[in-house]
Amino acid sequence: MKKGLSVLLCLMMVFLATGCSPSQEVAKGIMVPGTYTGSGQGFYLGEDVQVSVTVDENSILDIEVSRDNGESPTILQSVIDKMVPRIIEHQSVYVDTITGATASSGAVRHAVIDALTKALEAGGSDASAISVFQKEIDKVTDVTETINTGVLVVGMGGSGTAAAMRAAEIMHGADPDNVQVLAIDKAGKYGGTSSHTTEMFAVNPPKFQQEHNKGKDYMDKAGMRQAWLEYTEGDAKMDIVDLLLDNSGRALDWLIYEHDFKFATPMRGFTEEDIYECKYQYLPNDIAYNKDSIGKYFDGIYEDFIALGGEYMLETEAYELIYDDATNTVKGVKARSYDGTEYEIYADAVILATGGFAGSGEMTTKYLSNEYYPLKGEWKMYGMKQNDGKIIEDAIEKGAGTYNIGMCPIVHMAGTPTFLTQFEKHEVPGETGFFTGRPAVWSPADIPLNMVVAGDSLAVDTEGKRFAAETNLMMLDPWKAGPYYYSIWSNDQVQRIKEEGFTKEWIGLPVGLEFLGYQYPIPRNTPLPEIDEVLQAGIDADFVFKADTLTELAELINADPTTLEQTVAAYNGYCDAGNDPEFGKPADYLEKLGEGPYYAIVGAPYCYSTCGGLDIDINFNVLQVDGKTPVNGLYAIGTDSIGVLFTEKKPYVTYGGAAQGWAYTSGYLCGEIVAKSVIE
Repeated sequence: MKKGLSVLLCLMMVFLATGCSPSQEVAKGIMVPGTYTGSGQGFYLGEDVQVSVTVDENSILDIEVSRDNGESPTILQSVIDKMVPRIIEHQSVYVDTITGATASSGAVRHAVIDALTKALEAGGSDASAISVFQKEIDKVTDVTETINTGVLVVGMGGSGTAAAMRAAEIMHGADPDNVQVLAIDKAGKYGGTSSHTTEMFAVNPPKFQQEHNKGKDYMDKAGMRQAWLEYTEGDAKMDIVDLLLDNSGRALDWLIYEHDFKFATPMRGFTEEDIYECKYQYLPNDIAYNKDSIGKYFDGIYEDFIALGGEYMLETEAYELIYDDATNTVKGVKARSYDGTEYEIYADAVILATGGFAGSGEMTTKYLSNEYYPLKGEWKMYGMKQNDGKIIEDAIEKGAGTYNIGMCPIVHMAGTPTFLTQFEKHEVPGETGFFTGRPAVWSPADIPLNMVVAGDSLAVDTEGKRFAAETNLMMLDPWKAGPYYYSIWSNDQVQRIKEEGFTKEWIGLPVGLEFLGYQYPIPRNTPLPEIDEVLQAGIDADFVFKADTLTELAELINADPTTLEQTVAAYNGYCDAGNDPEFGKPADYLEKLGEGPYYAIVGAPYCYSTCGGLDIDINFNVLQVDGKTPVNGLYAIGTDSIGVLFTEKKPYVTYGGAAQGWAYTSGYLCGEIVAKSVIE
C-alpha cells in the first residue's frame, strides 16, 4: 500500500512539474542543430519580418533579423539591439516587448517561435515542446537605486532631446566637469514621434535663409501672428505663441548648423488659406521612407550630448513625481526600469516631455471635452502608444493646472479600427510604397479601409447624423465625429464596387491609405469580386455591420433609427438635386443610397497625440490650477503643454509641422532657461 502511494505521489509530481497528466508524454525540446528561418507579422501588413535562428540540440545560439522589410528601420533596430539578446540570454521568447516597438517586437517573437518550431520538429519533438522556450522571466524585486542630477528630462522625443542637449551645452559652458543633465524614456529608442514625422514648423530661420534665400524672409511673421490670433479666437496665450514665432527659426538653425540635422527649403501648409512658407521637411524629402536618415540625425545629437557629459537611460518609465507639498516643489521622479529596478531620481529641475496622453483611453475619456465636438472616448493612435500621460496625470493630481486639455487630438488620417490579413496580396508592377520604400502591394482586405474614407460614401456619427463632407474624411475632418464614425453603404453600391471597383479619384492626399493597412490604395476601376467575403470577415471581426433595413442597422450601431432614416433621406435628396447644402460636397461625389441590405463600417480617426495639456508660463514653469503660481522645479514642453497655443473650439492648425516646431523650440528654450537657473 505504501509503495503504491509513493508511485502515485511521484506521478502527481510529474504532473505538477510539467502540466501533463501521467498518461501524457512530457514534451522534449530536442532540436537538430542548424539554422532555421521563420517569419512573423509586424506593423507593415504587406510583408512579414524574417529571422534566421541558429540552434544546437537544446538551446538558441544566435538570432539574425532581416532588415529587408517594411518595418520602420529605427523601431526594428531597437528590437534587434535589446529584445534579441534577451531572448538568447534567457532562452525564452517571453521576454518583454520593447516599448515603442510593440508590433515589430511581436513580429520578431513570432518569427523566432516559427523557426524554433521547425527545429523542434526536425528533432522529432512534439509541437508542445516549444513551451521549453516560453518561460516567464522574473523581474528584479526590492531593488531601489537613488540618482541625483541637476536637470532631469522625462521623455526623449523631439522636445526632450532639444531640452537635454541645450541644457548640456549651457552647463558645459559654465563648467565642463559638472554637466548634470539626465534624460530618461520608457521606450527602447530615442526620438519619439519626432523621429517618425515629416516636417518642422519654423519662422524665418536667420542662418538658413541667409544661405538659401539671400537673407530675405520667407514669410510675413506679423501676418501669421494675426491669423493665429483670429483662428484661436483669443483663447491662445499669445505671449507664448510669440515665443514660438520669434524663436522657432533659431531652433531650426541650431539643429542644422550645430547638430547636423537636414531640412529642405520651406513650403506652405495644407489648405488654400495657409499661405505661409513655414513647413520645413526633413531631408531627404523626395521619399517618405526616410526614417532611417532621421534616426541618424538623432544618433548624432545624442553623440553630441554624451560628448558634453550628458547621460540618458532608455526603458526607464517615470510614473510619479517626488513632490514636497509644504514647499510646492517637485524634487524628482520615481521611475522603473524594464527589468523591475526602481529608481528615485532627484533633480533641481524636472522637465516633462512625455508626448501627451493619447495612449491612455482612460485619460482621453476623462479629459477631452464634448462641449464643441463629441471628443471623449478612446482614440485610435498612429504614433507612440507608450505616450499614456501617466506623469501628466500625476502632476494634475498634485495640483498642476491644465490649458485647453479638452481640445481635439492631432488627427491627420482615418481608417478602420482593425485590419484584415487573410486575403491575397497583389503587387503593383513598377510601383513603390510611398511610406515603405518596398514594392507596392494592395489587398482586397483593405476594401473596408477604402470604403470608410471614400468621398462618394455617406458617413454618420454615433447619433446617425452627417458631420462633415465625406470627401474630407481622408485627412481634414474625420475627428469631428469623435473617436469613431460609421460609413453607410447600400447593397447596390456594394455590387457596383464588386463589378467596377472604386471609381472616384481621392480628393487630397490619400494619407490614411498610405499609412494604414497594406499602405497602398486599391487601384481605381479594379473589380473586387471578393467584396462580399471581405465584408463578412469584417462582420466576424465586429467592425462591419449588416442589416436588411435602415431601422435594423441603426439598432446594430446603437443609433436612433428615425435619425438615421432621416439622414439617409435628406442625403438622397441632395444626390438627386446634385447639391449638398449641409457641407458642400462636390456633386460628382454625391451617390445615392439604394435598397438594402445596408452596411455600416466603423471608421476611426487616427491621432498622433493629444493637443491640450499642462498650463505653463513663458518660462515653461508648470502652473497650479490658479493659472498664476508656478509649481517649483517643474517644467513642461512639447505636446505636454502645446495646448497654450490653441483653442478648444477648433483643431490643431494646418500650417504644417506646428507640433514638431513647438517641440524643438520649447525644448531649446526651456533647456537653456532651466540650465541657467540650476547653475545660479
